[in-house]
Amino acid sequence: MSHQSDLNRHFIVLRFEGMSPCDLAGYEVHRLRKGGDLGHVDHSRSNQNQRLIGEADWAQTALNILEARKAENFAEELASLKKRKRKKDMMRRIAEGPHDPWRGTRHGPLREVILTANKEWFDDLDLDFVDGKANLQAREDQFEERAVAWLEQNFGADVIHARADRDEAAYHIHAVIAPWTKVNIKGAERWMLQPSIHSLIKNYEEAQNSVGAWFSDIGLKRGERRKQAFRDAINQGLEPPEKRVHVRPAEWRRREDIRLAKEAEAVADKTTAVEKREAAADAKMAEGEAMIAGAEGIENGTLEPYDTVGGPRLRPTKPAAKDSASPTLLARLRKSEQGHRRVAAALAAALRRITQKAEVTAKANARKDLEQQFTDIEAANEAIITIAKIVPQGMRQRIADAHKKLAARIMGAGKSLRSVSDQTSAKINHNKPVIRKSNSDEK
Repeated sequence: MSHQSDLNRHFIVLRFEGMSPCDLAGYEVHRLRKGGDLGHVDHSRSNQNQRLIGEADWAQTALNILEARKAENFAEELASLKKRKRKKDMMRRIAEGPHDPWRGTRHGPLREVILTANKEWFDDLDLDFVDGKANLQAREDQFEERAVAWLEQNFGADVIHARADRDEAAYHIHAVIAPWTKVNIKGAERWMLQPSIHSLIKNYEEAQNSVGAWFSDIGLKRGERRKQAFRDAINQGLEPPEKRVHVRPAEWRRREDIRLAKEAEAVADKTTAVEKREAAADAKMAEGEAMIAGAEGIENGTLEPYDTVGGPRLRPTKPAAKDSASPTLLARLRKSEQGHRRVAAALAAALRRITQKAEVTAKANARKDLEQQFTDIEAANEAIITIAKIVPQGMRQRIADAHKKLAARIMGAGKSLRSVSDQTSAKINHNKPVIRKSNSDEK
């Protein structure tokens, strides 16, 4: 080992996780990489994983021991009840059967131990040399040697399994502790799984101190004293640091997968929204281009509106010559069906308004002329009546005859005045532009 000044800059990581005997089957399935959370596993390296403590059938052996000790406890309990002549209690216990040899807690009676260090420490080969060369295997061997020794020193035969995993991000060791002890209950000895018999499980701070000291000579140090810092802040009336809640790697990966999935979904939604906006902008540009083309065609006389079942459309006013602009205009119209229909409808409506205005103006002018004529005739009629009152009797017959003729003209003028609108409309309709109708949608 060299570079002593670089020692003790990385933390040793120790975690305890609660387990129950019913978890052992799933634990073995994951250990053998046959199930469980395998998304983070490099299967090409799984054959490098190694059992360090316990036989291949350690889990089944542990369950066999559990069942044997349950039966032993039951026999001891029945013998004690019989000895004390507690016949009713003995019959009740026979009906109930053996009890699990542990007290119910949320953590369970077994403990999984995880020992590791940051991946940087395993990759920092400047600290390890074998025959003058940096060696990753030497770094892992150093860690493994001390980890196994620490487990055996502190938990002895209660360590029923330990293994080294090399197929994940950083080298780490898993171990399982079955903390068996005998306790006296009502005069009878019973086997119990009781994690608190080990001081390092009972006292987390003591465990961190122990493992920190144990690994210090290979460049690792105790983790941050968060609990002590929390207590000190409380005692000094200060705001305590936020408590760090440990999350199991599988749960962390599950949350991370959810987070990444949500981020990917948000990016996809944002991309879709941008694409929709761009498509809408392109459609608006094409619509505008089509409307401009239609207006240009009407202005230069190469296009005309006509009616279809689906509404007004535009078409060439006559077969397009090779040098005509109408094919180009029609091509621009086809860029947007919406634009084509809108410009055709607008132009057709404009032509109708122009025609209607001309019709109204013509009607108004014709009516004005007839009304003036009618007024003149009526004035003449009044004049004749007045004259008739003052002329001699012999001339009155001639005036009466003239009056009859004038009355006939007045009646004729009235009829002309009533029918002027129809006559003017017919004349205008004969001369106005025609919006032709078609049953097909020509383009």
